[in-house]
Amino acid sequence: MPEARRVKIAVTYNNHDISGWVSGVTYSDNSDKTDDISIRLSDRAERWYNEWFPETGDQVAASIDVINWRWPNDNRSMSFGSFEVDNTEMSDTVTVNGVAVPITSSIRSETKTKRWKKIRLRGIAKKIAANASLELVYETDVDPYYDRSEQNNKSDLAFLEELCKSDGLCVKVTDGQLVIFEESKYDQMEAVGTIEKGVSLYKGKPKFARNAKNIYSACEIAFTDSRTDKTYKGRFEALNVGNVGHVLKVNEKFNSKTDDIQYNRKAKARLREQNKNEWTARLTMCDGLFYYAGTNLNIKGWYKFDGKYHVKSATYDIGGSGFTVDLELRRCLEGY
Repeated sequence: MPEARRVKIAVTYNNHDISGWVSGVTYSDNSDKTDDISIRLSDRAERWYNEWFPETGDQVAASIDVINWRWPNDNRSMSFGSFEVDNTEMSDTVTVNGVAVPITSSIRSETKTKRWKKIRLRGIAKKIAANASLELVYETDVDPYYDRSEQNNKSDLAFLEELCKSDGLCVKVTDGQLVIFEESKYDQMEAVGTIEKGVSLYKGKPKFARNAKNIYSACEIAFTDSRTDKTYKGRFEALNVGNVGHVLKVNEKFNSKTDDIQYNRKAKARLREQNKNEWTARLTMCDGLFYYAGTNLNIKGWYKFDGKYHVKSATYDIGGSGFTVDLELRRCLEGY
């Protein structure tokens, strides 16, 4: 007789296997923010209250195996990566929470005031990553140059996110890596799967939304240099925004007087950020498949909401003999 389908959770704590104590795991894979995890532990002997009490900065890692899921030998594995413990909750169950951003570094929590001079974005990111003991993964050719950039009472991570957002880039911390990437390029990738009404296995009723408020047809961006009285301008027009006629107008400083003034690129980035959540969806999948933030999925059977969607986050809830995945999606933007 073939082995029944099952889910196996593997968890290590400071490199020690604690899988036998684990009653459940919730893991959030996010496309443009830090990943996080919660480990639920059974502790009748109350050892986690005492000699095993979790300390801030302890290391936890987890993975999942599905065995004989859809058919015999349908065996798959997924690593959730490693995390640092940032808080613990004690009740009937011990819950250990961890984040991918190192708690023991200053990248997220310590505010700084610093002046960066004659440096490109990649150089700033490289120094911030090194200070946090993270590996920099720079997945873009966009690399603006700064004669001078002010970090005013901001953490390194908040400052880096601000710089990246200005040029249409995203920042994510995951499994010991600081990743910088162009979300627009991810939108252009092919869908890796399809969720179809009445065919795919989802729990309850999906939630769809269309938000037309504050959606713009174009962005105009400008800055007048008080030293030279010269005005720099950029403009980008969107496609497929219906009858919207509003223009988003932004005043923003340029990166450098010695480098290209990429105002059309900045206008595109600002319009994309404003419009990207016009069409959204939330679904809870119970099909035993793995879903990954940053990938695209086709939605089919929901009429006006059909199309290609980007996975903003995939949150796994694992316990007992199965698991579900809560998906937060937004429709991929076309043309920008």
